[in-house]
Formats: sequence, C-alpha cells, structure tokens
Amino acid sequence: MARGDADDGGLEILSKAGAIIDALAATPQLSAAGLAEAVGEPTSSTYRLLQSLTALGWVDPAPTRGAYRLGLGLMSTGASVEASLDVRGLALPRMRALRAEADLAVLLCYRKGLRAVCVERLEGHDVTSVAMQVADSLPLHRGAAPLALLAHLPAGERSAVVEQLADPLLTRPDDPADVEALTAELAAIRERGYARSDQDVTVGIAALGSPVLNHRGEMVAALSVSGLRERVIDQEEHVSALVTAAAAAISGDLGHGGTQGIGGDDG
Repeated sequence: MARGDADDGGLEILSKAGAIIDALAATPQLSAAGLAEAVGEPTSSTYRLLQSLTALGWVDPAPTRGAYRLGLGLMSTGASVEASLDVRGLALPRMRALRAEADLAVLLCYRKGLRAVCVERLEGHDVTSVAMQVADSLPLHRGAAPLALLAHLPAGERSAVVEQLADPLLTRPDDPADVEALTAELAAIRERGYARSDQDVTVGIAALGSPVLNHRGEMVAALSVSGLRERVIDQEEHVSALVTAAAAAISGDLGHGGTQGIGGDDG
C-alpha cells in the first residue's frame, strides 16, 4: 500500500473517531447502533472503533446497557488543554491589530482578588500613561479594564465584590466604592457591552474596555484602549466598536462562540 493511501486511511479513521466524539458531545449517551446512524457508518465498524476509543479512555460504557458516553480520559485531556491556553499569547496579535487601527495604548488585564492586574500593554503613539504598566494593578472599580472585569462576574460574586470594594478596610481607605452608583454603572456596562473610564484614573486620560470570554462564556480577562480624552470619548462610538470587536475575536480564539458579553442581571 502506498504511503499516501496509508495517510488517507489514518485521516479517515480520525475523522470517524471525531464524528463519534461529536455525536456523544451532542447526546449524553448512545448505543452502538445509534452512533452508527448518527455518523453514517455501518454498525460493525462503529463498534470496532468504539472498542478502540474505550481502550484510550475517550469513550466509556454508559449506565444504560449497550450505550456509550464520553470518557473521563477525554475530559481530563480537555481540562489539560484548557489549563494550558495562553490568553496573553492568543491576545497579542489581536492587540497589535487594535493598536494599529485605533492608534491608542492597548492593555490586557486579569482579575486578582479585588484588583485588576495588567499583564500586557502596547503603547499608543500620542501619550504614555504611567498609571497602568505591566504588573501594575488597579481596584476593580477604577479604570475601563477593571470595570469590564467586575461587570462580567457572575451576579452573586459581583455583588459580594462590590460590597468588599465599599469597605475601606479591604480597599484603598481614600477611595471606597459607592455601592449604589457602582451597581448602576456595572448594569450599564453589561447593557452596552463595554466599560468607560473618563479621567477617573489619570486626569486627561480616558479608556474603554471589553471582556474576554472563554469557551464556556466565562470572563477570563479584559481588553482596553486608553489615550487622550478627546481621542477616546469624543470618538467613543468608533473606538468602542474597535475594542469590543477585538475582545470578541480573542474570545473566539478561546473557543467562545456566542454573543460577546454577558447581559442582564444574571451575567
């Protein structure tokens, strides 16, 4: 048999295995006959492939006699892949494209407790702000990226964090959050899909930020652009469209396939 034929055969088997995995991902458990029908293969060959997938731990026998379900081995492999995802590495090309288009500083931030930590920053061309450099942090109620992170926490966690931010013993004593005003602002952020910071960190500097979501729709980071106020707020419609599109693209790179952002009070 020629090498090309062998390669084609291997790819065909992988394709069939992938079809079985997809079918079981869509339906919690199926019999060998049900899987054969779902993937359009003879029951005999489907059963042989199921035996191989079971040996690998990718498919397990289901509690229902004669049925199969996704295996723990496949789930642990998926968890390892998810844990190894480098959000910063995936984000950098999108950040560079955003800076080129917006001509503003671009930041990527992660949440750490009650603060947002800058993990990547690309400078704009008009002004260099020292307020948020790499490894610097801000409280979650100050700045566009921090606000985007806070706004897109699950509702219960978000409320608890807002209460903590209002406690001067847990955050900066000279800058506690106003619970009512912050709660209203977070609702507005979820409604419009991005956060706005208008000189609340540095005089003359404004920023817009949007969440980055993973394949489960969970917020994992926030992307923001910042620059002179007149270049951000005076062009807010255009700039917000750029940053939300870039954040959505990074989310897509992470496997998120839904609408960007988490709207409503349950987000």
